[in-house]
Amino acid sequence: MFLEVTNLSKIYNTKEFFSEKKFLALDNVNFSIKEGEYLSIIGSSGSGKTTLGRVIANLLEYDEGSIKYFGKNLKDYSVLELSSIVQMIFQNPYASLNPKLKIRSSLLEALPGINKTEADVIIEKALSNVGLDAKILNNYPHQFSGGQRQRIAVARVLLKSPKLIIADEPFASLDVYSQNQIMDIFKNIKKTSDISVILITHDISAASKFAERMIIMERGKIVKDDSFDNIFKVKENKYIVDLISSMEL
Repeated sequence: MFLEVTNLSKIYNTKEFFSEKKFLALDNVNFSIKEGEYLSIIGSSGSGKTTLGRVIANLLEYDEGSIKYFGKNLKDYSVLELSSIVQMIFQNPYASLNPKLKIRSSLLEALPGINKTEADVIIEKALSNVGLDAKILNNYPHQFSGGQRQRIAVARVLLKSPKLIIADEPFASLDVYSQNQIMDIFKNIKKTSDISVILITHDISAASKFAERMIIMERGKIVKDDSFDNIFKVKENKYIVDLISSMEL
């Protein structure tokens, strides 16, 4: 199995007035995915889905349990090794690009140690894969729309040739046209590579289009891990019914 998450828990220490409280953001989470598999993780605000993505991407520490890539514990990998295994795409594409750097410089940061001529060829191919032209390389992030910036962010991640991409609400700040463009890019990635992709979203409609398998989270726990078709047919509790109802509006 490519990724195995076992008994994973994450606790946040929060302050309320003059006292400290503990918040269990992830509560005994278990799941696995295969190479090349697409998975949607959905849930309402505070369900733990973003925390789960950040922990898997090694952006947050976890308190209990284990995360394994190719049977090896995440904590046994170096930061450099993990950067070639898992990459994350965030909701706000502007935040993932340095506003002071031209696009060429931002993308070159993903290719350390590669000479300029070879890097240019690799970058142009990555841009082509997300429907962008190399002429954008001398521009700054603020010169692009949200959809274009998100495509640049996807291209930057692809330059690292990861085994897993975690996309956290990548459609949330985009118009419908741009959402469809990003969705098409991920569909093409699925056709042309063995990269696994986890989509984290509150939008069950987007989740159902993205992947057949769906994990539903509530209060830090996985309450359902099944195909969308089965989840839609059974609607086994009010929380799931409410999520599906939001899709049917």
